[in-house]
Amino acid sequence: MSVSQTIVGNGRKIVSFNLQGIDKVLPYIAKRIAWAAKLSGIKTVGPLPLPSTSRQWTVNKSPHTDKHSRDQYEMKVNKRLVQIDAPVQTADMFVKFVQTKLPPISATVDIKIEERVYLPTEDFYSDKRIA
Repeated sequence: MSVSQTIVGNGRKIVSFNLQGIDKVLPYIAKRIAWAAKLSGIKTVGPLPLPSTSRQWTVNKSPHTDKHSRDQYEMKVNKRLVQIDAPVQTADMFVKFVQTKLPPISATVDIKIEERVYLPTEDFYSDKRIA
């Protein structure tokens, strides 16, 4: 989880939940995150489908050189994006909720959380230095 600070706005945080996985439960998990945010009164965008990637393998069935009998396998990785825009404390509480209280997430679904904090413009024009 990474946090970057941008100097615009008034004490709000945008959190992006990037989900990817090979399981068919991925859209359900993305909808659950968006649904929980909407029930909490948080401004939500998504779930947005992102481009999926696929990988294909061809394997010989026999250990010898029989090219007529082969198996072909394919693995598709689907991706979804859910974004929320909320005050800093609300966003932190929601991220903690998703990490701990959400129903058990499949082992084949990976969630990456990216947070962006928007600081008040008064901090930009004051003598404070933001590193």
